[in-house]
Parts: sequence; C-alpha cells; structure tokens
Amino acid sequence: MKENTTEYVILGILRNKSRTGYDINKVVKTRLGPFWDINYSQIYPTLRELEKGGAITKRVEINERGQNRNVYSITNEGKNKLKEWLLKPAKPEKHKIELMLKIGFGEQVSNTELIKQVQAFRERHVAQLENVYRIENELKAQLDQNEANYFMLLSVELGAKFHLSAVDWADTTITKLRSRDK
Repeated sequence: MKENTTEYVILGILRNKSRTGYDINKVVKTRLGPFWDINYSQIYPTLRELEKGGAITKRVEINERGQNRNVYSITNEGKNKLKEWLLKPAKPEKHKIELMLKIGFGEQVSNTELIKQVQAFRERHVAQLENVYRIENELKAQLDQNEANYFMLLSVELGAKFHLSAVDWADTTITKLRSRDK
C-alpha cells in the first residue's frame, strides 16, 4: 500500500493544536505552500481515515454564528504514527519541472520563445520567494513562543534557498540565451 504523506502533514499540523479542516487547509496554504502542495479535496477524506484509524479524534463545536464545526485533535496513537514516520528516511526528491524538458529540447524553437518561458519560471519563483520570506519573518517573530517554530523555520530556509537557486538559474540562463542571439 502506498504511503499517504497527506496523513503525516495533517498529523504534523495537529501535533500542537486542535484545528478544523478549514484551519488545516489554511496552514497548508500559508505555511507549507512554498514546498508542499495538498489539495483542499484531500484534507477531509484523509481526516476521516485518520479518525477511523484512531490517529485523531473529532469533536463538534458551535462557532460564534451558531454553526457546527468539526475540530480535530491528535491522539497518542497519532503522535506515535507521526514519530514513526519522522524517524524513517525521507524519500528521494522527484522533480518534474516541465521547463527543464523545454530547455532540453530547445533547439526546436527560437531563443526568444525560450527566454519567455524562463522569465515566467523566474517570476513564479520570485513570487514564491516573497511568500517564503513572509513566512520566515513570521516564524522569526514567534520563535520564542513555540519550539515548533524553530524547526519549521529550518524547512522554510531550505525553501528559500531552493527558490533563490531557481531565480539565479533563470537569470544565468536568460543571459546565456540572449548572448546566443548576437
């Protein structure tokens, strides 16, 4: 059976604080988005599976508008499951970067067209870098409030270096492609 990393993301998010599915999605988008992608549609089925397996519990609360909301908490079994996963070696990274293919087969199109592709790639990574820096600043401001912020900061710093490297590569590649046109 294939391991569902989404389970561990959710358990990791719940490790220090109970949250709703909406809250979990918000953390995924605002804190993990620069380096991990989970669709909103994956969260609730995974929550159901985790609850069924005893890794989390659900309680119903009534919010300020009188609406029911499900709040999820990690159990000891869930903490053990998360810890077991954390102790396993990480899977090798798999990069599927379509632009690498386009550059690799680039002799079929003009340098101008390739430059457009690389510039778009660069813009995406600059935007992600801005997001990473925002998260990094928030974590640094909250460093003394929760030990988990220190460890999240370490992973965010890797995300920053990844996006910086992508921007640097794009700048170098654009310069090289432009020099070929002369």
